[in-house]
Amino acid sequence: MSMLEVPMYRENGTRVQLVDLLAKVPANDWAWSIIEFDGVGQMPANDSVLEFQKRVRQQPLGLVLTWSEILRFAEAVEYTIDCLIVAVSRIERLEVNKLLADDFQECEIAIRAIDSTEWILFASNRTILDGLEGAARYS
Repeated sequence: MSMLEVPMYRENGTRVQLVDLLAKVPANDWAWSIIEFDGVGQMPANDSVLEFQKRVRQQPLGLVLTWSEILRFAEAVEYTIDCLIVAVSRIERLEVNKLLADDFQECEIAIRAIDSTEWILFASNRTILDGLEGAARYS
């Protein structure tokens, strides 16, 4: 179990986007869940950000998506302020209260953005975590 904190801005001044991070994750059949999100972009179902946040909060397991759906979501996000997005191998592993407390031991991947300043990245696989770190620091 490995977790990193990395700045949301690289040394060269470019911003690390959600889509940059997901580009380093291999295609998978995990269940992805958006537990929290605040940002700018085209939200699913043409919701406003506030409508989308309300829809996410109403779901007991967050907004559960497939790999292709989370990629489409990330591509439509222009700017992330705060978020918590996780991937689990089985939907039964989604325990929102634990995830909100940054307990990611049941996750394959966890991506948290904090106040437009940093990303907290978790991956159960060290190679994937190294890829996420590379995207955050050097892309």
